[in-house]
Amino acid sequence: MSSKASMETPEVNNNLFNPRQIPTLGYTVQNILISLATVVTASASLFFTFAIILPISIMRMLAPRKYLQAPGPASLADKNKVILIVGASRGIGFNVLKQYANDPDTVIIAASKSIESIRKAVIELGDTAAIIQCAEIDLTATKKQLGDSVRALDKQYGPITHLYEVSGISNHLKDSSAWGLDVTSDMINVNVSGTVTSVLTMYELMKSRGYGKICVVGSVAGLYSPANMISYASTKAFINTFSTSLRVLAAPCGVDVITVQPGFIDTRMTKMMRGQGSTVPGGEFASAAGMAKCMKDAVELGGIGVVSWPVRQSVQMYALKGHCGYPLSFGDKNADLIYLAVNPICEEIGKWVSMKLGMSGKKIT
Repeated sequence: MSSKASMETPEVNNNLFNPRQIPTLGYTVQNILISLATVVTASASLFFTFAIILPISIMRMLAPRKYLQAPGPASLADKNKVILIVGASRGIGFNVLKQYANDPDTVIIAASKSIESIRKAVIELGDTAAIIQCAEIDLTATKKQLGDSVRALDKQYGPITHLYEVSGISNHLKDSSAWGLDVTSDMINVNVSGTVTSVLTMYELMKSRGYGKICVVGSVAGLYSPANMISYASTKAFINTFSTSLRVLAAPCGVDVITVQPGFIDTRMTKMMRGQGSTVPGGEFASAAGMAKCMKDAVELGGIGVVSWPVRQSVQMYALKGHCGYPLSFGDKNADLIYLAVNPICEEIGKWVSMKLGMSGKKIT
């Protein structure tokens, strides 16, 4: 299949109007009620954050540094760091490696599916203050194989104090890879199953020790995206939810979990996306180095649950998706609806419009 044929899909390029897509009156009224509820919820969230959280944050800023040190065993994660970076051979992961490369008393385990690619990347760094070890981790491996690989690295070089789970895939990287069941299954296998296996394996080890830091890369695409990012955005939506929830569960165990939601970052994947017809201006693509710096700052400083870069893109996506916090009722099937800044009708229209504008290119991912 040619690259042009793989992108010129009828789903993306069909402009025929189907009257059946016009919302019914009852559905329209339901969406109006959702939008009204959103206004109330967003207002309450703004008041709570401004009146309660902001003063506490100011107090934290003014507090002596010694009061912000992690208590008990958790303080060990700040000394003699052992950092596992999964997906360290290029892009954001490689830039995270560079952020720590000159830190003394630090061991970095640079992991990638290809041991040769990670060795080549490490050689390019030259001499570093940190000790860098290369390792092979394949997120497509079975749950047992992947878990055993993580535990083996922890036993050999650890205890691991930091995990950066950066690796992920998209069929943007292959022009000939058309969207469908096989592509979707591959993304779920790596972006969801592989990521969750490595994260939870490391979490169990850290939980037993009472300290550790885990940084997981999701995406703003998981908040709001063009319709033709159907599979990729869905896997990232899962990771966004999974890691933000794990943060709450892990906190009492001394483990700090940070979710990363990159916007448009200048990486190999987004270069391919631009080559496949993305209409996003070049100036909107931020550097992977800037993203990596934000990640390290959040992990080492604490008090930051979600890292987004560039911030303006994150603000736009959150405004569209309207997440004001955790749902008030997990048992209510409609609980999440009041957290949508745009109601389902407008969300559907927005997905269609952003797809037609070519924000993510002409390919279905």
